[in-house]
Amino acid sequence: MLTINSSDFIKKPSYITRPEDITFVRDAKKQLIKSVVIPYALYEKLQEKIEDELYMMRNSKALGEDAYNAFLEIEEVVEERG
Repeated sequence: MLTINSSDFIKKPSYITRPEDITFVRDAKKQLIKSVVIPYALYEKLQEKIEDELYMMRNSKALGEDAYNAFLEIEEVVEERG
């Protein structure tokens, strides 16, 4: 795994355009990791899970905690069957 500053990918765009490993992008001012870049092959394997989590994050206020917990229970059952 590689950690770079947000200014590093300006110097070497391949960190973002052709990642060979999981790359964490740290905010140069706050020194906090703000983004993660993963190789596309890894994304293809995790695509459905990532999209489900993004949906839940974006709609967490509308769904509420009970609906989120119900989703997690359903997801576990589906994973066991898969």
